[in-house]
Formats: sequence, structure tokens, C-alpha cells
Amino acid sequence: MNEVINKMDIYIQKELKEKTVRILFLTFLLFIPVILIKTVALLFLSATFIVYDIRHQNAELLYFLPFSKKELFLYNLIFLSLVVIVTSAIEEIFLGVPFINKFEPILRSLILLLAIFGLQMTFSGFEMDGLGWSAFIVFLDALFGYMGTTDINSFAFNPYSLISFTRQGNLPLSLIFSSLICLLGFWSYVIKGGEN
Repeated sequence: MNEVINKMDIYIQKELKEKTVRILFLTFLLFIPVILIKTVALLFLSATFIVYDIRHQNAELLYFLPFSKKELFLYNLIFLSLVVIVTSAIEEIFLGVPFINKFEPILRSLILLLAIFGLQMTFSGFEMDGLGWSAFIVFLDALFGYMGTTDINSFAFNPYSLISFTRQGNLPLSLIFSSLICLLGFWSYVIKGGEN
């Protein structure tokens, strides 16, 4: 366990040294409670780490270090999740809502992160532009997710709005959908691409 933590620490330190200004700026944007700003910040923040290295062909250097693709995927996901949880929790501390209701925005942000990171890793695994294609899919998700209503009794009911990771009409369904997208990213990058 200590070896895993040490390797993750080395990887995160390397990333922070190389990309500090970008990471701090995008992390600061996560404190803004507007879903559009959070979405854009998460798109660029998750593309800052391994997706950036894959796009600029720096990932091969990481494989020469003692990092496997599985470890890189998990280190990025864990670090980004911690950033999202901390920024969302700090944001919720200052709101005067009951304690149990403070977890919903954290969950919503994690759902968004799982989907965006999964999309970026999926496209990167297929050697496509992870940032560009994931931004396009996020736009489509928002477009189709916000059409109609989540009310099942309404004439304008849109079933996709329940699982949409941007609209999140039903949190458990959105979480399942985002988790499946993240698993697809894991498969695309680690299993399909072959373990190093």
C-alpha cells in the first residue's frame, strides 16, 4: 500500500511541477457554483493530466518510469476526484442548507467528472483528440439532456434527461451512466491499448 501511495505521490508531484498555473486556475474555477463553468473547468482540468500527455506524445516517457497504464488512469481519477470533492465541499460550507443536502452538489460534480474523464480517456485510447471530442459529446449531452422535461407524466418527457450527466434528472441513473462511461474509458485506455 505504501508503494502505491509513494508512486502516486511521485506522479502528482511531477504533474504539479509541470502544470501548476493551469491546475490552480482551473481548480479556482471549480469554486464557482454555475454548472456551465464547472463543466468547462472539468473539461480542461481533466485534459491537463494524462490526456495532455497522450495528446502531446509524452505518455510514452511515463511508461519508462515505473507507471503502468492502469496506475496512471487510477492516479488521475483519484486526484481529480479529490479536487472535485474538496472544491465542492468548501463551496457548500458557506451555504446555509441542512447538512445532508450538502452532499448533493458534491455528487453532481463527481458525476460530471466521471463522465468527462471517461470520455477523454475513451477518445485518447482510440488515438483521437480527447479534449475536442469530449467537448463535442458534452455539448450533445447538454443539448439532448435539456430538451423536454424530467416529469414522466408530461407530454414533453425526455427519458435521456434522467441519465444525462449534465442535466442529471435522476442522480442514481446519472451516476450509473457516468460510471459506465468511465469504465469504457478504462477499457479503451488500459485493456484495449494493452497494459505497459
